[in-house]
Amino acid sequence: MGYDFALDDETFTVHPIHDRSPATLSIEGQAFQATLSSGLGIGEYFLEIAGRREHVFVASRGDLHFIHWRGRAHRVEAINALDRARRAAKPTGGAEILRAPMPGTVIEVAALAGQAVEAGALLLTIESMKLETAITAPHAARVAEIYVPAGAQFDQGTPLVRLEAQEEDSTDPTGPSKGEESS
Repeated sequence: MGYDFALDDETFTVHPIHDRSPATLSIEGQAFQATLSSGLGIGEYFLEIAGRREHVFVASRGDLHFIHWRGRAHRVEAINALDRARRAAKPTGGAEILRAPMPGTVIEVAALAGQAVEAGALLLTIESMKLETAITAPHAARVAEIYVPAGAQFDQGTPLVRLEAQEEDSTDPTGPSKGEESS
């Protein structure tokens, strides 16, 4: 499994090749052996890569890391593949199909076709690599169709649920009635 990182507005994919020390990483197809060891102070590390030992300082906030290395500060962000897949599946208008962010199995179907749901309502629970993920309504909608039953296996990108906009009631009981004008 690879990991995506944004470094100074450029995205790089890193794949672990070995999980022993020194670690072997493939970064954009090029293999590196690397060891990271703690220094004396908080956020101080020594990075040994390709036989060279470098002094590195790291400050982190969630998935965002600021790395001071070779006299420059770098902003590195770990990119969450699930969030990226959800953003890519955002609707462009009309009916909206929620697609599988990763391959897996449907654990639970929590909504029914025709059901009106609010934003955040649980539609399905899926499992991938022993991790359960809730598929929720991104906004208030009507469930038009559930494409996968409980127990079904699916690939990344498979349509799971189709949502449709809820029909709005066009009458406003607080506004002027037909033929009246407001002053």
